[in-house]
Amino acid sequence: MKNTILSLLAAGISCIAFGQQYRYAVNLNIKKDQVPVELACPPINQDEILFSFPKTVPGTYAVLDYGRYITAFKAQDAAGKKLVVKKIGNNDFRISGARNLKKISYLVNDSWDAGEKKNKIFEPAGSGFEKGKYFVLNNGAMFGAFTGMIHLPYEITFQKPANMTGYSSMKGQKESQTEKYSAADYHALMDNPILFTTQQPAYYQMGNCRITIASYYDQDSASYYTQKAVIESFKAIEKFTEKVPVDEYTVLLFIQDQQKAGEILESGNFGLKNMLKLKRLIGDHAYGALEHPTSSLYFLPDFGRHSYPSMLKEVVIHEFMHIYTPLNLHSQYIGDFNYQQPVMSKHLWLYEGITEYFAVQIRMQGGLETVEATLEEQLKPKIVNAAAYPDSIPFTVMSANVFDEPYKDLYNQVYERGAIMGMLLDFEIMRLTDGKMTLKTAVFELCKRYGPNKSFDEETFIREFVALVHPDLQNFFDKYVTGNEHLGLDKGFETVGIEFHEKRTGRVPVNLLDKTESGAEATMGIVINGRVTVKTANAGNTAGFQKDDKVSLKEITEAFQNESGEYIPEGEIVELEVIRNDQPLILKFPAKYKDGTTNNESRIMPNPSPQQQKLFQLWTTGKL
Repeated sequence: MKNTILSLLAAGISCIAFGQQYRYAVNLNIKKDQVPVELACPPINQDEILFSFPKTVPGTYAVLDYGRYITAFKAQDAAGKKLVVKKIGNNDFRISGARNLKKISYLVNDSWDAGEKKNKIFEPAGSGFEKGKYFVLNNGAMFGAFTGMIHLPYEITFQKPANMTGYSSMKGQKESQTEKYSAADYHALMDNPILFTTQQPAYYQMGNCRITIASYYDQDSASYYTQKAVIESFKAIEKFTEKVPVDEYTVLLFIQDQQKAGEILESGNFGLKNMLKLKRLIGDHAYGALEHPTSSLYFLPDFGRHSYPSMLKEVVIHEFMHIYTPLNLHSQYIGDFNYQQPVMSKHLWLYEGITEYFAVQIRMQGGLETVEATLEEQLKPKIVNAAAYPDSIPFTVMSANVFDEPYKDLYNQVYERGAIMGMLLDFEIMRLTDGKMTLKTAVFELCKRYGPNKSFDEETFIREFVALVHPDLQNFFDKYVTGNEHLGLDKGFETVGIEFHEKRTGRVPVNLLDKTESGAEATMGIVINGRVTVKTANAGNTAGFQKDDKVSLKEITEAFQNESGEYIPEGEIVELEVIRNDQPLILKFPAKYKDGTTNNESRIMPNPSPQQQKLFQLWTTGKL
């Protein structure tokens, strides 16, 4: 289609000159929690046609049915006469007399406040409105297309309050009370959400890429706090990628005030009264993010003390790295996505698993996490969680059938088992090529080969991947990606000089927050900004805690270890920081151990071979 359009333009003729475009008008000066939309239709050359909203969009792997939120749908001819319309299912409107169709109008309901229980739309994929404050617009929830006409260009004009500004990676023209955006086709429109907000943005230059951080939070300037928090993450990304394949990127951030819920969660008091309060405060909200080619949209809570920037630091690397997979490396099922009858790709190991692994590796190679912390805090939880998913169902089978039972309940393994699979694939590539290639170099090379506008073949891609690296790599895919063998963690870690034990008995540190073992315990609530609160502390408890001390679980683990990750000798003095009365304080006490069992334990080998040393350096630094 692109070649056809370019040929027409070269001849001095464009489809736009003949009215072959969608011209939308949207009024954000709303009175109720509904947004009115009008479409000046392109010419239709058939008597009957379907106008449809997406069943789903790329990156969600779930049924969304945006058409549920469309009401007061009308189709009219040039004289304003209504045409016959019948709604088919959740997303399609069948219009009769379509040759005379000139205008469509409808109202869009706010999916965030819809109160849906079944097939609830994940907030980062939905839309939220509040008059005079914000409009979070995922365009699948706002705009439809005619069957067979998704490749026409789009022009959208917004009427808006003067105190609001829209932010998107779409190019736009901004005036005081109007903004106009254009998209090359329906795919481009779906890939560019818009945030209208009253707050000022922040900016960051990451190498060749200018990053805009636009936000809404009714408690403070989220863009300011977010910028400070994520600069280190973007610096780590820059070190890993050197040059990214986009020149502009937009972070769209909506923060929901959940400080009252945070107080309950941190307290650990989960009696009936507080549980009812939590249900009322949090409801069915789903926090997270959704990636797009040159932007990502986040819906995050603030549980207190500006907790959301620390959440974003973790998430933003994963979402940004989607500019590689699947946005620059994908099969035809994503490249020519069918919004009404989607076919799922079997390559979630690539799109989500490798992306999550890269996010872990970037933090390590960028200096945000030590190797030891990466093993203990990033990889170990994923290994533990991966074990909960059945090896008997191949990853590719789950991916291709992710809309259906029982596979849809297994989706979250992409971030756990998928990431560990990506790590093991990296180890195997380094082993087979003697460090001449890594997973990163292979993926980046394939991104150059394909890019955003060219799809790889769904059925032959693994063979192509193997051919790029080494013929013996096929064994890895046969075992773990298309096969159902248990992940070979010990052999994989051994490649880079890491000793791994699924289960090991020996001397382990006493639990400083177990009342029986050490005389103190913490609240059982969530961790805010990395710290838990000491609930009770007996006189003479092992660490010297006092009630209401704030202590980091991560720092407790690290306090018993030396620089090599090995336990310090029993009786040696441990130093541990706590926050007491809002001030930092160092507690000192002798290390104390007990007989116990550790699971999924990994440590750097004290005497690795030269080959292991070489690949360890490549894995941890990206350089030989």
